[in-house]
Amino acid sequence: VLDVRPDDFQIDVQPGVLGSAINEAVEQDGLFFPPLPSSGDISTIGGMIANDASGMQTVKYGEVHDWILRLEAVLPDGTVVETGTNAAKTSAGYNLLDLLVGSEGTLAVVTEATLELAGRPEQIWGGRVTFDTVSDASAFTSDVIRWGVDVAKIELLDRSSVELVNDHLDADLEERPMVFVEFHTNHSVEDEVAFFESVVDQHTVVDCTIGESDAEMKTLWTIREEMGIALKDYDPELMILASGDVTVPISSYSSLIRYISSLESKYDLEIPCFGHAGDGNIHYTIFVRKGDDRELAMGERADRDIVERAIDLGGTCTGEHGIGMGKQQHLVSEYSSGTIRLMQRIKQVFDPNGILNPGKILTD
Repeated sequence: VLDVRPDDFQIDVQPGVLGSAINEAVEQDGLFFPPLPSSGDISTIGGMIANDASGMQTVKYGEVHDWILRLEAVLPDGTVVETGTNAAKTSAGYNLLDLLVGSEGTLAVVTEATLELAGRPEQIWGGRVTFDTVSDASAFTSDVIRWGVDVAKIELLDRSSVELVNDHLDADLEERPMVFVEFHTNHSVEDEVAFFESVVDQHTVVDCTIGESDAEMKTLWTIREEMGIALKDYDPELMILASGDVTVPISSYSSLIRYISSLESKYDLEIPCFGHAGDGNIHYTIFVRKGDDRELAMGERADRDIVERAIDLGGTCTGEHGIGMGKQQHLVSEYSSGTIRLMQRIKQVFDPNGILNPGKILTD
């Protein structure tokens, strides 16, 4: 069920609704839901709320929690609660809404959400910038954000990622590290593009092409959205050991990219990287040969090294995928014991019998 209120830029949805259905329902009103993840076509709004998802437009529009006004949820004992309000802001009581968002179904079951919407931009331009090295690409991305260029998307692909997606889609991208970029404005988009190009002029680039969004630009974003499938289909002799989503302060982004590249050589592994470069989010994939215990051990060590380095740089073990069961050991590295104990006490208050998504996020 979708209840659209275009005058308030709001929509009420149930948790099983797909992200794509939201945009389809509000398109005729000139609206959209900006924080959809790349997998929005196959992801439910309940899942997005549970993980506090984000996507390629986070650099401009923020994460899912920034666009949730109200939640209805059911506690383990059957009590129905409401958090938040339909108003643009509230200071009434504890902020239970943000406590439930990102709790991965461990505190309550969300049954309805009121989402905020945005007007579709009148001008959409985009393009790509190609580099010789991934270090050049990541350093450029950091400068774009630090200089304050108003980008709606800025995505980085290293050489391995480009090779993978070329093979998967029979695309013809030049097999070099590159950055895809998009601008959303309602006027004077040329000025923002000129500002962006002034940053380009300060870096060594192979090629830069920016223009009004067209079929070629849509193809680029399709390529980016297909990265996950391309990784799964890469090599039948290899298995994906880890798919990371570490996030660091933007000033440390290029440093972490270089560190991951060094681990490829150190452990003799393939670790392609891509991600939402504008908010410091790196998606890395560690491939190991099936049945090779040595590679498995090296891959596990590389995964730990990457996450620990991200945390040491002031970042997080997960920017958008959540803790689940696979990252519980890293949660202990990221937070103090006192913080972990507080989380456990909150879980106990909401779910004293431990019946909601047991074993996720926190362990005994």
